[in-house]
Amino acid sequence: MPAPLISIVVPCYNQSQYLDECLNSVLNQTYESWECIIVNDGSPDNTEDIAKLWLAKDARFSYIEKENGGLSSARNAGLESAKGNWIQFLDCDDILETNKLKTNSSYLKDGVDVIVSGYRYFESDEGPDKQRIYGRDMFLPEVCINSDDNVDLKFLFKNKNPFVISAPLYSKDVFKRVGKFNENLKSLEDWEFNIRCALDNCTFQHVGYGFKDKVLIRLHNNSMMRSKSNMEHNHKILVNALNDNPNYLKFFGRNNDFNPSVFSVKWFRNIFVLLTPPIFLLLFKRIWRR
Repeated sequence: MPAPLISIVVPCYNQSQYLDECLNSVLNQTYESWECIIVNDGSPDNTEDIAKLWLAKDARFSYIEKENGGLSSARNAGLESAKGNWIQFLDCDDILETNKLKTNSSYLKDGVDVIVSGYRYFESDEGPDKQRIYGRDMFLPEVCINSDDNVDLKFLFKNKNPFVISAPLYSKDVFKRVGKFNENLKSLEDWEFNIRCALDNCTFQHVGYGFKDKVLIRLHNNSMMRSKSNMEHNHKILVNALNDNPNYLKFFGRNNDFNPSVFSVKWFRNIFVLLTPPIFLLLFKRIWRR
């Protein structure tokens, strides 16, 4: 019996400098039953030229070109072309270690909807050999979820997104049940999608950490996650999307917890420290500890 086909969807927008390294990590997978769909989301750079070189290297690569519509739109376009029963999303600046798909494949017949790998970060100027547990600003989102976790699973997803988009394999049936990515969201779209999965009682299984089976997430200054104004705007859209979801309202009620000050606390703190003389900072610390 042939191994199940895994469809890898790689959305690309104006980051062609990372595309070769990303696609090379796909080609080097020890699990060989895959197809890779490169989605050019209207990139103004040379993404098309690089992608076509990979089409010539291996017939498992395919290419879609579309008008710019954002990450959700690009991933949805890849989904529409996917032939596999399992979907791996891979942002074009990230990397799969060689055994990522092979480790995931051992869970494909276990009735699990979402198979989640571990991951590490790396600074773009240092390279993937220097792997970091924390992202920037000491960001640590990962929560290891087992398929028998069901008591407070929905509350977990309500309060945080427990893994990055490149960590899981999603069963294609999940998208039939909960729909595709919300194209109104230009970021946080994976969080909103994962909330829908949890509300639909999808099962999640973290596979742990084995040899060379992680996803490696690139850290660089061009990431949209570095823009405070974009994140505030998209958090508002996320809250609106949740309030339009009948399942969310039924379980949690209306969400009114968006507070822009959450995004500004760190900024204010940094400015305060920068402008305050050291003697006063020491005094504030002593008063605070009392």
